[in-house]
Amino acid sequence: VLEAVRQSTVSAQIAGRIVDIRFDVGDAVRKGEVIVRIDERSVSQAAAASEAQVREAQAALGNARAQYERNRQLLAQKFISQSALDQSEAAYKAAQARVTALVAGAGAAATERSFATVVAPYGGIVAARHVELGEMATPGKPLMTGFDPSTLRAVANVPQAQVAAIQASGRARI
Repeated sequence: VLEAVRQSTVSAQIAGRIVDIRFDVGDAVRKGEVIVRIDERSVSQAAAASEAQVREAQAALGNARAQYERNRQLLAQKFISQSALDQSEAAYKAAQARVTALVAGAGAAATERSFATVVAPYGGIVAARHVELGEMATPGKPLMTGFDPSTLRAVANVPQAQVAAIQASGRARI
Protein backbone atom coordinates (compact mmCIF):
# COMPACT_ATOMS: atom_id res chain seq x y z
CA VAL A 1 0.00 0.00 0.00
CA LEU A 2 1.30 3.50 -0.80
CA GLU A 3 0.54 6.13 1.81
CA ALA A 4 1.52 9.72 2.40
CA VAL A 5 4.30 10.31 4.91
CA ARG A 6 2.67 13.60 5.85
CA GLN A 7 -1.07 13.44 6.43
CA SER A 8 -3.13 15.33 8.97
CA THR A 9 -6.62 16.28 10.01
CA VAL A 10 -7.21 19.96 10.73
CA SER A 11 -9.66 20.58 13.57
CA ALA A 12 -11.54 23.60 14.90
CA GLN A 13 -10.04 25.44 17.87
CA ILE A 14 -13.12 27.60 18.56
CA ALA A 15 -16.86 27.12 18.49
CA GLY A 16 -18.90 28.77 15.78
CA ARG A 17 -20.86 28.26 12.60
CA ILE A 18 -18.94 27.27 9.44
CA VAL A 19 -19.41 30.26 7.12
CA ASP A 20 -16.96 29.46 4.30
CA ILE A 21 -15.46 26.27 2.88
CA ARG A 22 -12.93 26.96 0.14
CA PHE A 23 -11.83 23.46 -0.89
CA ASP A 24 -13.30 20.03 -1.44
CA VAL A 25 -12.01 16.47 -1.72
CA GLY A 26 -9.35 16.16 -4.43
CA ASP A 27 -8.51 19.87 -4.53
CA ALA A 28 -4.88 20.96 -4.39
CA VAL A 29 -4.12 23.38 -1.56
CA ARG A 30 -1.01 25.50 -1.03
CA LYS A 31 0.52 26.02 2.40
CA GLY A 32 -1.11 28.96 4.20
CA GLU A 33 -4.25 29.10 2.06
CA VAL A 34 -7.53 29.61 3.90
CA ILE A 35 -9.46 26.36 3.81
CA VAL A 36 -12.33 27.07 6.23
CA ARG A 37 -13.72 30.14 7.99
CA ILE A 38 -15.69 29.99 11.22
CA ASP A 39 -18.04 32.80 12.26
CA GLU A 40 -15.91 34.96 14.52
CA ARG A 41 -18.54 37.31 15.92
CA SER A 42 -18.61 35.84 19.44
CA VAL A 43 -14.81 35.70 19.78
CA SER A 44 -14.53 39.22 18.32
CA GLN A 45 -16.95 40.50 20.96
CA ALA A 46 -14.94 38.76 23.68
CA ALA A 47 -11.74 40.37 22.33
CA ALA A 48 -13.41 43.81 22.29
CA ALA A 49 -14.58 43.33 25.88
CA SER A 50 -11.05 42.34 26.93
CA GLU A 51 -9.60 45.42 25.27
CA ALA A 52 -12.14 47.64 27.05
CA GLN A 53 -11.22 46.06 30.39
CA VAL A 54 -7.54 46.81 29.67
CA ARG A 55 -8.34 50.48 28.99
CA GLU A 56 -10.38 50.67 32.22
CA ALA A 57 -7.56 49.09 34.23
CA GLN A 58 -5.00 51.44 32.67
CA ALA A 59 -7.11 54.43 33.74
CA ALA A 60 -7.34 53.02 37.29
CA LEU A 61 -3.56 52.47 37.23
CA GLY A 62 -2.99 56.12 36.31
CA ASN A 63 -5.20 57.20 39.19
CA ALA A 64 -3.46 54.84 41.64
CA ARG A 65 -0.04 56.10 40.52
CA ALA A 66 -1.10 59.73 40.99
CA GLN A 67 -2.53 58.98 44.45
CA TYR A 68 0.66 57.19 45.48
CA GLU A 69 2.84 60.09 44.30
CA ARG A 70 0.63 62.62 46.15
CA ASN A 71 0.80 60.53 49.32
CA ARG A 72 4.61 60.33 49.11
CA GLN A 73 4.75 64.12 49.04
CA LEU A 74 2.26 64.38 51.89
CA LEU A 75 4.27 61.93 53.99
CA ALA A 76 7.44 63.98 53.38
CA GLN A 77 5.54 67.00 54.72
CA LYS A 78 4.21 64.88 57.63
CA PHE A 79 0.54 65.38 56.66
CA ILE A 80 -0.23 61.62 56.49
CA SER A 81 0.99 58.49 58.23
CA GLN A 82 3.30 55.81 56.82
CA SER A 83 0.31 53.47 56.92
CA ALA A 84 -1.64 55.70 54.51
CA LEU A 85 1.34 55.72 52.13
CA ASP A 86 1.64 51.93 52.39
CA GLN A 87 -2.04 51.56 51.49
CA SER A 88 -1.70 53.76 48.41
CA GLU A 89 1.46 51.88 47.37
CA ALA A 90 -0.39 48.55 47.69
CA ALA A 91 -3.28 49.91 45.61
CA TYR A 92 -0.80 51.10 42.97
CA LYS A 93 0.92 47.68 42.80
CA ALA A 94 -2.45 45.92 42.63
CA ALA A 95 -3.49 48.17 39.75
CA GLN A 96 -0.22 47.33 37.93
CA ALA A 97 -0.86 43.62 38.38
CA ARG A 98 -4.45 43.96 37.15
CA VAL A 99 -3.28 45.72 33.98
CA THR A 100 -0.70 42.99 33.36
CA ALA A 101 -3.29 40.24 33.80
CA LEU A 102 -5.85 41.95 31.59
CA VAL A 103 -3.29 42.62 28.83
CA ALA A 104 -2.47 38.89 28.85
CA GLY A 105 -6.18 38.06 28.68
CA ALA A 106 -6.68 40.45 25.77
CA GLY A 107 -3.78 38.79 23.96
CA ALA A 108 -5.38 35.39 24.47
CA ALA A 109 -8.72 36.71 23.17
CA ALA A 110 -7.02 38.13 20.07
CA THR A 111 -5.28 34.80 19.48
CA GLU A 112 -8.58 32.97 19.82
CA ARG A 113 -10.13 35.31 17.24
CA SER A 114 -7.40 34.29 14.77
CA PHE A 115 -8.54 30.66 15.07
CA ALA A 116 -11.69 31.55 13.10
CA THR A 117 -9.61 31.45 9.93
CA VAL A 118 -8.28 27.93 9.36
CA VAL A 119 -5.29 27.71 7.02
CA ALA A 120 -3.52 24.76 5.42
CA PRO A 121 -0.48 23.77 7.51
CA TYR A 122 1.31 22.51 4.37
CA GLY A 123 0.64 22.13 0.66
CA GLY A 124 -1.14 19.01 -0.50
CA ILE A 125 -4.40 17.43 -1.54
CA VAL A 126 -7.69 17.42 0.39
CA ALA A 127 -8.46 13.79 1.22
CA ALA A 128 -11.67 14.31 3.22
CA ARG A 129 -14.00 17.15 4.12
CA HIS A 130 -15.70 16.50 7.46
CA VAL A 131 -18.04 19.53 7.62
CA GLU A 132 -20.70 21.25 5.58
CA LEU A 133 -21.46 24.94 5.23
CA GLY A 134 -23.65 26.10 8.15
CA GLU A 135 -22.65 23.33 10.56
CA MET A 136 -21.43 24.17 14.05
CA ALA A 137 -17.74 23.79 14.66
CA THR A 138 -16.62 22.95 18.17
CA PRO A 139 -13.08 22.75 19.54
CA GLY A 140 -11.54 19.48 18.40
CA LYS A 141 -14.10 18.81 15.67
CA PRO A 142 -12.33 17.62 12.49
CA LEU A 143 -12.77 19.98 9.56
CA MET A 144 -10.61 18.56 6.74
CA THR A 145 -8.00 15.90 6.18
CA GLY A 146 -5.17 16.42 3.75
CA PHE A 147 -1.95 14.79 2.61
CA ASP A 148 1.25 15.78 0.85
CA PRO A 149 1.65 13.58 -2.26
CA SER A 150 5.31 14.57 -2.75
CA THR A 151 6.51 12.09 -0.10
CA LEU A 152 4.99 8.62 -0.16
CA ARG A 153 6.01 5.34 1.46
CA ALA A 154 5.20 1.75 0.70
CA VAL A 155 3.69 -0.33 3.46
CA ALA A 156 3.54 -4.11 3.16
CA ASN A 157 2.58 -6.98 5.42
CA VAL A 158 5.43 -9.48 5.65
CA PRO A 159 5.27 -12.90 7.30
CA GLN A 160 7.42 -13.05 10.43
CA ALA A 161 9.44 -15.92 8.97
CA GLN A 162 10.74 -13.68 6.15
CA VAL A 163 11.66 -10.62 8.26
CA ALA A 164 15.25 -11.75 8.93
CA ALA A 165 15.94 -12.38 5.24
CA ILE A 166 14.56 -8.98 4.23
CA GLN A 167 16.57 -7.19 6.92
CA ALA A 168 19.73 -9.02 5.86
CA SER A 169 19.29 -7.84 2.27
CA GLY A 170 19.41 -4.21 3.51
CA ARG A 171 16.68 -3.15 1.08
CA ALA A 172 13.90 -2.38 3.54
CA ARG A 173 13.43 -0.89 6.98
CA ILE A 174 11.32 -2.90 9.32
